[in-house]
Amino acid sequence: MKVRVSEIPDEGLEIDERVSLKLDSGEVPARVRLSLEKRGREVLVKGNVEAELALTCGRCLKEFRKEASVPVEMVYLPVEELRDETYELEAGEMDTGFYREDELDIDALAAEQLILSIPMKALCSEACKGICPSCGADLNKETCGCSLAEKDNTGLKRLFEGKE
Repeated sequence: MKVRVSEIPDEGLEIDERVSLKLDSGEVPARVRLSLEKRGREVLVKGNVEAELALTCGRCLKEFRKEASVPVEMVYLPVEELRDETYELEAGEMDTGFYREDELDIDALAAEQLILSIPMKALCSEACKGICPSCGADLNKETCGCSLAEKDNTGLKRLFEGKE
């Protein structure tokens, strides 16, 4: 969904839509609830993006689903205001984005905010025990017979053989 900045009314624009967002993992249905307020050429965007994400646990490698509710608070400026092509954002400008040709891409904004909310190491649960590095057993489901001295990474190596 694209919004023309010049067509945002003085009282602002409320968006409450169900959309399909393109993420690296594929299409994700999401609900986008945003308020857009125009201040001159700036557009203040506040609201929330909700979606159910399919993630892979960083410990046990199992896929799991997680509800994400991401607050959004961004200021968008016209890209023409950039001084040169290699503009470096400062610490106070990290919640600043740019729109081009009087058009703000709401789907891209929502997808970006969802992607930024995904943790570096997603866990299916904080209590996840992971997999044995020696035999590859799922320690959430079974106890392996490996001793601490035997626990090298051969099991993990076996899991990833041929995946390069």
